Amino acid sequence: MRFCEKCNNILLPRNKKLYCQACDEEFDLTNNKDDYKIIKKIRHNDAETAPIVLRERFKSNRISDQDRKAHEDFFSSGEGSSY
Repeated sequence: MRFCEKCNNILLPRNKKLYCQACDEEFDLTNNKDDYKIIKKIRHNDAETAPIVLRERFKSNRISDQDRKAHEDFFSSGEGSSY
């Protein structure tokens, strides 16, 4: 695996060259096979799942649009400030 000489971003193969998405630069491939040697494979099983965040659950903690408007009107008119 090779990284960009300018920004250290990972280089991806594209058009028979290595491409840096951050710098928009292309680099020549080398014949050094150690640059592309797979050192470790990560195996995943079907039991592994990513957490799922449900937005509906958090709706109860939010104020309604009508309450928000009343709150904004109250504090923008100066009535809510006691300073």
